[in-house]
Amino acid sequence: MANNPKETYDPTKITKRVEADYQQEQPKKKRPVGRPKSGRKSYQTVRLQKKTVLKINALENALGVPTQDATVDQAIERVLNSLNANEKRSYELWLEMFEKKENK
Repeated sequence: MANNPKETYDPTKITKRVEADYQQEQPKKKRPVGRPKSGRKSYQTVRLQKKTVLKINALENALGVPTQDATVDQAIERVLNSLNANEKRSYELWLEMFEKKENK
């Protein structure tokens, strides 16, 4: 005695089920054009000469840094580490002033 399946394939049932599922789906929201906005980071444009951008890109690749931003940040950190006490104090004052100005 062979076991008969409980249900056999019926193309009309499948078609009706797919149509019902399709009609129940909510229309997908369109994604905004451009870069996605990140809530954590704030960007500002800096104009650089092409030769400077080429240097940044070369450093980025030579050091294996993931982004231009990280490359510039790393270069600035190296400069900051080489400042003398007076230069460091002057930098900190200027940075504090710019940060206050930015937060207004």
